[in-house]
Amino acid sequence: MTDTGNLGVTSGILLIFLILIGAVSASVILSETTRYSNSGIDLNQITNEAVDEISTYLQIKDIVGKYQVFQGEQKITQIAILIKPLASLNIDLNHMVIEISSGDQLRILYFNGKSSTIASYSLFDHPLWSTLDGNDYSLIPLIDDDNSMSTSHMMNKYTDAAFLLIRLPDNCMMSYGDILQLTLLPSPGIERTVPLEAPLPTSTIVALYE
Repeated sequence: MTDTGNLGVTSGILLIFLILIGAVSASVILSETTRYSNSGIDLNQITNEAVDEISTYLQIKDIVGKYQVFQGEQKITQIAILIKPLASLNIDLNHMVIEISSGDQLRILYFNGKSSTIASYSLFDHPLWSTLDGNDYSLIPLIDDDNSMSTSHMMNKYTDAAFLLIRLPDNCMMSYGDILQLTLLPSPGIERTVPLEAPLPTSTIVALYE
């Protein structure tokens, strides 16, 4: 067989191989899409959240709230947001704004410049809560190898982690079933919005984000 013939046979085998890979990949994608659709998982929502996280440069790892009795009713009055940078770049928390929308009210919260380590305090009993008035937020660095968050409120390593503390204004406190839209506007990065829904108050401290 000539070199041309050998090349033709090889090309044919490669073409068949690529077609088989494409068919298998398409089958897997369709199978996974069907499985997710049947299980109620919204692939569009998952994709959008991933894109939002990348473009915001921040990961929201956890959001927890605390129920307290307010005017005779169980309401979430405090929220703590655990954030981490997506990569090692400078994120100036002095210039990050948080928006809270209840549908009827839109509140803009600014960093009050106060931060402190968790030390031996329980998260929701930390003295920093007393500095909040419903118009601002404070910072508890959890992992801060170079003390950049403590000294200049700058997240600059992908290993950094911190809690943002928010005391909800009276007209934004959450009763069971209430929904808030929480938006982080970091610098750099674009806004990141997540919905928060108040769960049944079976315990004082509840998860608001998964």
